[in-house]
Amino acid sequence: MEDYNKQIQEAISGLDWQMQPANLYQPIEYILSQGGKRIRPYLCLVANEMFGGNAQKAIIPAIAFEMLHNFTLIHDDIMDKADLRRGKPTVYKQWNTNIAILSGDALFAKAFEQMMSYQGTGKEQLLNLLLQTTLEICEGQQLDLDFETQQNVQIDEYIKMIRLKTAVMLAACLKAGVIVAQADTVQQQLLYDYGIQIGLAFQIQDDYLDVYADVNKFGKKVGGDIMDNKKTYMSLKAFELAQEEDYQQLQKYFSGLHFDKEEKFNNVKAIYDKYEVGKEALSLVEELYINSISILDSVNIAEEKKSELLSFSKRLMYRQF
Repeated sequence: MEDYNKQIQEAISGLDWQMQPANLYQPIEYILSQGGKRIRPYLCLVANEMFGGNAQKAIIPAIAFEMLHNFTLIHDDIMDKADLRRGKPTVYKQWNTNIAILSGDALFAKAFEQMMSYQGTGKEQLLNLLLQTTLEICEGQQLDLDFETQQNVQIDEYIKMIRLKTAVMLAACLKAGVIVAQADTVQQQLLYDYGIQIGLAFQIQDDYLDVYADVNKFGKKVGGDIMDNKKTYMSLKAFELAQEEDYQQLQKYFSGLHFDKEEKFNNVKAIYDKYEVGKEALSLVEELYINSISILDSVNIAEEKKSELLSFSKRLMYRQF
């Protein structure tokens, strides 16, 4: 993974943001320089290498999708009123909301410009994939916003939302790498489907970690979803399983923000513990992990070429942050 990350970092460092007006482009450089896990471009490069593709060509869609991802983060932080991103002030906090909106829009355009620079077979398909993914992410974000005021959100509705908001980006990055490698459409779809499974697993495990993670490894304070009354797999499963007084307690705590933080978190967590909600979440993560491995088994390449993705799946399965 270090080799891939080195390629990704070199490509991002080579981008020139010394343009005018500075208040439009400096925020883009600011967020891209913060690093992060770089999972999306990594998956693009891995998938490309699996099928013997050209790494120099694959880095173009890899960076385009990383730009698109960071565009969504700039706008998400505004909607979520988030103060920090990767341990630093969010773009709208560092500058202001109007600048953040415009910089996000510019980064979105630059992602397409990056993809347009690709020269090779599959260019139109890559552009369509980037466009489709952008629209689906917006659909997922809108569903997430709708859920904030929707009382009876079902778990299958939540799964649909995180598929759009989180999983399709990972799936698209994998598919992009395979497109560059000029593999057939069956293999492209298999890698896309694999990405959906690991994307869902990634988000549901994130929901779990928000309650049960070691704060020193998680990188942010646990319990944020509970404090913000967010609809997550954990909260929805708790509402599904809770009975009588416990259900009423959940309704009380998730109906407002004016509670002592420690009291709210501890009482909600106690209900999660009682109904083994965490165990339910990890069981679903394992099911999705098994699904992803099954899909990977169907990919028509030598087994040793799948080792990097298999390793990634295991790291995802057992991650603690």
